[in-house]
Amino acid sequence: MLSNYVKRFQLPLFFLLCLIISWAIWIPQAITKLSDPQAPIAGSSPLNMLAVWAPALSAILLSRMMEGKAGPQALFHPIRRWRVGIQWYLFILLYPTVIWFLARATDTVFGQSFEFTIPILTYFPPEQSYMVVVALVFAFPNTLGEELGWRGFALPRLQAKYDALVSSIMLGLFWAVWHIPMWIANDIMGLDLLRSVVTITTYAIIFTWVYNNTGGSLLLAWLFHTSTTITQYFLQIPLTLTDDILRWGVAILVVVIAGSPHLSRKHKRYRLPTEPPAG
Repeated sequence: MLSNYVKRFQLPLFFLLCLIISWAIWIPQAITKLSDPQAPIAGSSPLNMLAVWAPALSAILLSRMMEGKAGPQALFHPIRRWRVGIQWYLFILLYPTVIWFLARATDTVFGQSFEFTIPILTYFPPEQSYMVVVALVFAFPNTLGEELGWRGFALPRLQAKYDALVSSIMLGLFWAVWHIPMWIANDIMGLDLLRSVVTITTYAIIFTWVYNNTGGSLLLAWLFHTSTTITQYFLQIPLTLTDDILRWGVAILVVVIAGSPHLSRKHKRYRLPTEPPAG
């Protein structure tokens, strides 16, 4: 049966569908940027809404094919897990900003000067200033479109096979590869492109740590992603090597303290969203 085939190859199919949907939109944009460096940045294209929802659409489709109506319901259910310690809400809201300010303070101590800018105000030309509000409003559904796939579908299934650190690195690397045509279309190339791959893999480790320590809360993952995105809208880029060192330092500290098998000291056997509770 088709459902059995999908179950057997669900992760490869998920990753493949994500690439097909998103890259069909982003690769032409990247080619345009490479052929004409002066071409307008493609971030305001309405098609990008479909591209960033590729992980969610892929996860919903595969869940429906494997489990029927119960599949998508189980996929969305972890969004309701909001009863977690207040420290996790504080962490996900403050982490991106704290890292940025620590990096700028460190750079200043070592004599590096920089001009402060607000990226979202310079990203769009004056005639598209309305897009600032649009970008802020759409940050929430856009990040949900990713998190339903990354942490809602892929991460639980990866952790059912591999330890948490390996799962995080695998997901982080795919997450980065998935972004590459979009980054190129938005004029992120060369060393900045490599740093973006490193940064997103680091974030994948921290996302898993938050996810596993909040009982698999998709809500916390969604809010963390949104917090990171909106912080990047308002705080200066490109960032320096200091930012990378701090992020890797936090990720390494998480692995050392929480342990690579589960990235959580209170771990219990990891269940897929569709598995019934034990007992």
